[in-house]
Amino acid sequence: MLRVVILLAWTFPVLSFVSPTAAEPSSHSIQPNLLTNKSYAEVYTFSVHGDDGTFVQVQFTITNLGVESGNAACNALAIFPSNQSWKASEKFSRKQWSYADSPSQKLAVGSNLVCVARGVTTMHFAYSGARIDLELPSAPATLSAPDIDSPKNASGKFYDYRILVPWSRAQATIVVPGGTVRSFAGFATLDRARSVGTTRDFSRGWVTFRGHKGQSFFLADLRLPPAPNAPALGWTWKTGDAKPVAAVGSEIRTESTDNAGKSKPRFVICDANHTFTITSAEELCRYSFVDDLGSFTGYLVKALVGKPVTTYHRASAQTSDGKTVVPGILEIMNIE
Repeated sequence: MLRVVILLAWTFPVLSFVSPTAAEPSSHSIQPNLLTNKSYAEVYTFSVHGDDGTFVQVQFTITNLGVESGNAACNALAIFPSNQSWKASEKFSRKQWSYADSPSQKLAVGSNLVCVARGVTTMHFAYSGARIDLELPSAPATLSAPDIDSPKNASGKFYDYRILVPWSRAQATIVVPGGTVRSFAGFATLDRARSVGTTRDFSRGWVTFRGHKGQSFFLADLRLPPAPNAPALGWTWKTGDAKPVAAVGSEIRTESTDNAGKSKPRFVICDANHTFTITSAEELCRYSFVDDLGSFTGYLVKALVGKPVTTYHRASAQTSDGKTVVPGILEIMNIE
């Protein structure tokens, strides 16, 4: 949900796509590795794009930011086919979260849980009457993606990104306050980011797309380095690729479109070789963690790190053959 670096037995449909190349499953893949540096943070992100267009994202964050070391937070976002959205966030102290790796891996944060057992990854999120349950028939492995990491510099700052579960079919159940229980199937990913530093140390913006249609999948993750006008770095991953492919010379631009006599902006993202084009449609929601901090604390944090804002858009990705158009959700993060 955020590129903010500070801070059930299911029946699964069978799909015939090429399995991605990944490292061997790790017995400690979801174990937090808390560093003593006060700006340290790591974020586990589950993202699900449903067959019906539902999008769900849940994040587990462990961080040294705050009065005490080892704080945690859980964030959730749901965007429904009607384009209505819902989000929730809760913070926890070091005493409120734990990790265990026997007999199975479990990361528990308050009443929220990530569990890896017998080759299956499950996630449970609960907040004020809301509930999200997710199951992926895959065990996490550690896979590096090209041109996303920011190596450790002389001051010890770094950004490290790993894909833990790629290309997994998934089953989800969600209920939000005032709503009914909804279950849907889809495609999900789990990734993990670790960092020492602030968002501005590593980027001036970030672009992420996740989508699928039937047996066609497309992911893109592009970081805009902090230097002005520096080209985007990152990767794409589509059905048929064995692993993420570096996106070279990617361009991220806005265009003006006419909708019922009104001019509206849209985002267009493509690489230098035009192997793909991502085009946004309507904006669905906007999120900034600074807004959740209140006026006083928010003002102090904004003065220190800026105000990272993420907007979510319906979008589609098209490959160079012109035959494959994949609908999904586009995230655009920039720092105000």
